[in-house]
Amino acid sequence: MAIKELLKNAIEGTGEIAESLASTVTSILKEGTEDAGEIFGAIVELGKEGVIDITEGVKDVYIGAVKSLEESGKSTEEAIGEVTTKAEHALGKVVQGGEDATGEAIKKGIKEAKEIVKAPFKS
Repeated sequence: MAIKELLKNAIEGTGEIAESLASTVTSILKEGTEDAGEIFGAIVELGKEGVIDITEGVKDVYIGAVKSLEESGKSTEEAIGEVTTKAEHALGKVVQGGEDATGEAIKKGIKEAKEIVKAPFKS
């Protein structure tokens, strides 16, 4: 899986994992070579291998994916809705596999990311 290796290199190649991962995800999605759902799946796999904390990885991918969609002209609300669907689909695959701890980590990452991307709307 090429996307998994690309993300692993981004994670291992910098001290600022979050910024690098979110930026990498934004770039990948803008190129249109990968789907957000595939990226979420790759991050979960890397988390299972101990390369990255699943919660932090999901959060960073979520933020990068929302940013990519915003840059392509979607509103923040539209981007959040689309990315949430992709993330929840990845979560569904994990939960079907009976991996409760991983599922909880994904849910937490989604929740934390939503709070970050919605922050500009709070008054």
